[in-house]
Amino acid sequence: MSLKTIKQNNLSWYHFNDLESQDFVFLKNNFNFHPLDLKDCGDVAQRSKIDVYKNYIFLTLQMPVYSVETNKIDVENIYIFCGRDYLVSIGRGKNKILNGFFFKVLKNIKVKENHFSKNSGFLLYQLLMYIITTYWKKIFILEQGVKKVEIDIEREKNKTVVYQIANLRKLMIQFKTILDPQRLVTNELSRLSVPFLEKDIGVYFDDVDDYIDKVWFSLESYQNRAVNLHEINESLISYKTNRIMTLLTFFSVALLPLTLLSGIYGMNINLPFSHHTSVVWGLFLALATSIIITLFILKKRDWL
Repeated sequence: MSLKTIKQNNLSWYHFNDLESQDFVFLKNNFNFHPLDLKDCGDVAQRSKIDVYKNYIFLTLQMPVYSVETNKIDVENIYIFCGRDYLVSIGRGKNKILNGFFFKVLKNIKVKENHFSKNSGFLLYQLLMYIITTYWKKIFILEQGVKKVEIDIEREKNKTVVYQIANLRKLMIQFKTILDPQRLVTNELSRLSVPFLEKDIGVYFDDVDDYIDKVWFSLESYQNRAVNLHEINESLISYKTNRIMTLLTFFSVALLPLTLLSGIYGMNINLPFSHHTSVVWGLFLALATSIIITLFILKKRDWL
């Protein structure tokens, strides 16, 4: 069995690192959990949700795991049962964050006394705050990404900026997809009224709900900044493209008279001044001079 237990002040915390067959037997024999809740604990990753029963509440939390190497977001699921005098936490795989908090409470006497000083609802609050703040602080990688985009725009690295913004917006969508169901969970927790939890516990859950709202508004802010940077970058690319097209158009039009003149005097027929090479070269020189003067005037007026 992967079960670890902390007991103090008539309150018990049962922690499972990962559910094995013996662990399911223990939960079935010692708690009156709904079979579908136990089934959820063994299934594939699910979105965050809350189920409220007469004697306990069941929480499923889907948390984001960002990989620096792959620049992608994976998910970890945490399952929590909370009753009148107990808390059951279940991690999938070796969940370092959940395990780290459990052993911190287990080994630190002061932390244990504080977290077990009231009731199971207060212990649940401490657990939720630690989990949520630890996982969701990773969204600040978006701040680094946005600042890098701003710097690259100033350095006129427009092509790389396009891919950077696309990747940032993809990460933001993934974060919001994970966070959105959690908002419903924490909001319902803050309004929760059940007989097996103290009435004032809603104040603590309000704190959790406020933190989730701050994360959501931060993501909204990052998303707005990414959209604005995208529009700025597109404007700069469009401006550069227009400048290039203007320059190419000018040279195409400017070379037309020279092309026409060379085409005429390249024909094998008698033409005026065809036997006077100095006159012909003079015409070419006059046209070239007029082109250079026109280019200078347009450049001075910042039309090119």
